[in-house]
Amino acid sequence: MFAQMRQSIRICFLFVSFVVLPALSANLYAQQHFPEESGDRARYRAMIETPKAYVSGICILLQDDQIVRGSIINEFGVTALSFSYYPDKEKVKLHQVVRPMDKWYIRRVLRKDLCHLLNLMRENVYIYTDTKYKITYKFTPLEVTDDEIEE
Repeated sequence: MFAQMRQSIRICFLFVSFVVLPALSANLYAQQHFPEESGDRARYRAMIETPKAYVSGICILLQDDQIVRGSIINEFGVTALSFSYYPDKEKVKLHQVVRPMDKWYIRRVLRKDLCHLLNLMRENVYIYTDTKYKITYKFTPLEVTDDEIEE
């Protein structure tokens, strides 16, 4: 009973995440760039999905000199990932990983996959699938509010 209810909630959440939210945001002014200059920021709705589990939340990227610093924060305010991306070296350094994913073999896959995803995001491609481990990374740009435009 509990497993069926949990599966139903998961399907409903995925439907809202992949169908309803993109449809609602399609007509809004969306932020379509990767932070390139120092001080630039970008925000994305993030979903990392594996066959057994998923992590969702908001990804915030900040360009700081030659480094892009990023965090994925879930709906409860817990930082799932904190990382630095070095575009010139095409490397990612993980600073903080939530405890269930803080294992050397998971960190290695996350580093490699985030590097691929961030390279694609520089070209405005926001989905990456690791076919070997069946992990899908989907980042959807969030809208820029009028308050942020005035700053």
